[in-house]
Amino acid sequence: MGRKHKISREYPVGIETLWADILDASSLADSMKGAVSYEGLPVEPVYEGQVIVVKLKRWGWFPLGKWTMEVVRRDDAEYILESREHGGIVKCYRHRLEVVPTGPDSCRYTDTLDLDAGWLTPLVLPTFKKLYEQRHDQRIARLIRK
Repeated sequence: MGRKHKISREYPVGIETLWADILDASSLADSMKGAVSYEGLPVEPVYEGQVIVVKLKRWGWFPLGKWTMEVVRRDDAEYILESREHGGIVKCYRHRLEVVPTGPDSCRYTDTLDLDAGWLTPLVLPTFKKLYEQRHDQRIARLIRK
């Protein structure tokens, strides 16, 4: 019952700047501020094989329960990060992100979302899409301010 969706955005920063930001868990929290908050994110950059269990809250106050993220691939040469995740009504969520350079100070970041929430998948996927679009908007704005 899983469904896939891709979201791509152009970033006006160098690929190394964006990649470092992606690997920093605190940057994830900053990029989701106002939409989802995380309790229990690591302080070190994410690494392959890492399993992260966090408590999620929507809008900073509505508890969503535990969410488990396993980093199944981190490829620093190709700028690819893949995770397998689950929690709450989501049985399995596979996330692949890839960054490619488009110029000396620009790159394209593509998320591939593969979501399985059983019969609720058609209801949950639009929320995931919206969250990822907001995440990109906030990340771009934050990186431009730096």
